Amino acid sequence: MSDRDVLAEPDSTAPAAGVLTAAGPHGCHAWIALLVEPVPGRESGDGTGQHRRAEAALADAGWLAGLWDPAAGARLELRYLHQPGERLRCVLLGRVTAPTAAAATEAALRLRDRLGALPAHVRAAPVRAAADIRLLLEPFRAHPSGLAEVRKQIRAGQPARPDAGVAYYLAVPRLAGGAASWDPLWQSVADLPEPFMLTVGLEPYAPPAPFAGMLADLAARYGRLATPGRSERSPLRMRSHELAADPFAAYAARHFAEAWQHYQSTVFRTRITLAAPGPLPSTLVTRVAATICAPRADREVTHVVVTPEPDEMDTARRNLTALDNVRWDKRYLAGLPPVPTGLRLLAETMNAGEAVSAWRLPPQPAAGSRPVFVSVTTGSLHVDQLGSAHVAGDSFSNIGDGATIVNHSTVTGSFTGAPASSVSSTPSGSPGSSGSSGPSGGSAPRLAILLACANPRGSEPLRLGAEDRTLRQSIALSANRDRIRVETLNAVTIDDLRRALLGRQFDVVHFSGHGTRRGLIFEDDVGKHFQPSSAALAELFTRRKIKVAVLNACYSLSVGRISAVGTEYTIASDGPLADPAAIEFTRGFYDALGAGLDIPDAFAEGRGAAALKGLNYNAILLRRGEEHVAP
Repeated sequence: MSDRDVLAEPDSTAPAAGVLTAAGPHGCHAWIALLVEPVPGRESGDGTGQHRRAEAALADAGWLAGLWDPAAGARLELRYLHQPGERLRCVLLGRVTAPTAAAATEAALRLRDRLGALPAHVRAAPVRAAADIRLLLEPFRAHPSGLAEVRKQIRAGQPARPDAGVAYYLAVPRLAGGAASWDPLWQSVADLPEPFMLTVGLEPYAPPAPFAGMLADLAARYGRLATPGRSERSPLRMRSHELAADPFAAYAARHFAEAWQHYQSTVFRTRITLAAPGPLPSTLVTRVAATICAPRADREVTHVVVTPEPDEMDTARRNLTALDNVRWDKRYLAGLPPVPTGLRLLAETMNAGEAVSAWRLPPQPAAGSRPVFVSVTTGSLHVDQLGSAHVAGDSFSNIGDGATIVNHSTVTGSFTGAPASSVSSTPSGSPGSSGSSGPSGGSAPRLAILLACANPRGSEPLRLGAEDRTLRQSIALSANRDRIRVETLNAVTIDDLRRALLGRQFDVVHFSGHGTRRGLIFEDDVGKHFQPSSAALAELFTRRKIKVAVLNACYSLSVGRISAVGTEYTIASDGPLADPAAIEFTRGFYDALGAGLDIPDAFAEGRGAAALKGLNYNAILLRRGEEHVAP
């Protein structure tokens, strides 16, 4: 996971609009950017905004999990930029690497489409000028005292047991969840007299098997020391004596067990950085850190703020300007005993639910409140308003010594975004064809999809992240993407599903997980199996007026046969359902829905997509009131 500099002459292929590239002997980097703003006029009716924020956090975590794709090698960045006297800019940045500029550009545009398939409470417009992307990557040069990172705290302790077998203990607690509202932070930032940047970088990665094994082993070892024991007999000590539980071992065992549970898949290397062209105010650093990582219920502080040594400053700046993830650790590890590589990786690892505490998309404004963020659909937002970064000619400091920018656009563009395209009509067989179509020419979703994923502990691992990613990619690439809303519930409990359906209206519920002839398998509050009544689940779908139920689980016809009484269409299996076939069906089915096809045609497209890959998707389509007759 180390980064290589990109040094060489430009590739001969000119990149498309909205892509910035740098070519070199080891490949070509390509960067994209989107300007993001909250969608106004989506009030929840809760005067405190608590319900609205909870909905947004749930949607953000699901969207972020859908971006997890280690094979793509993408770097993702959510960046907030402050310029005195102006509204905040929220920017999504992405970087990919490929052998040629043409391949990198194509991959970058695909990544931009995926990033743009945002939760319903925000919207985005792509940044079209390469010079604008260049300036968003380096809006200013960070001052030597103007750069800091918020990281997990690595804790060390001394063994209290003679049978510990080690000279010191180490533990890495997960970051505690941040504040529900960031409004006080935004007010503090708005009053700053100097430019400021808060930026969060994510690198999706698949945890290697030794990493998960290390977490399980450490949880077990510390767990042994966390319980009372007895000393061993020796020639000098003929009697054993009781050994008390080691308090630090109990603390470490709990955190390693949590890490093992949460970091099996869908994880990110994470970087949380604050930067300014002048010294960072200490009060601002404290407020940002406390907002992102609030103390735990037991008052434990799980984060630490770290600044680079002078000889690490170039590395720290380059991480920001090129979306790199190169470690600088001198002050971070100072005073600690030697930290093994696996624990250092653990210190920067977060899952989607943890990362969303910092990767916070702009909140919906409260009724009557003053707009805080720059609009993506109105006005002309010239890059020269961002700061004093040098952008003349073809230079771009910190991409890499000698790096060459392929796109030589000058700073004449502006951040502008056309309104989301509207869909004039929906086919009569589509689930969103009934009911109100919303304001003419507006962007209200015609189709709302809820993906519910469950893979309880002890059950066979499923590629649920791949299915989520495939679904979102199909919608993001479709002509009707602006009229389709997707939300994801990960590690879903039956209460999670019930509350989601209670709070928002969905047309399609897509369940991805395990099933038996007795029904679908959800998770309970501690991650174990829970199997609700099939009849009660079907009644829930009917009561919440779900039009389509896609039940991608083995033997899901046990629910589907009942739910078909109340839903317009139900897709379910009467036997085992292979994971690869379910994913390929999802790809074809949502490609077709995004293209405007009706449900029967989309079902046929999904089965055909699986068949083209040599897979058999052995589920059936039931219409309302239709009975399935086994062959």
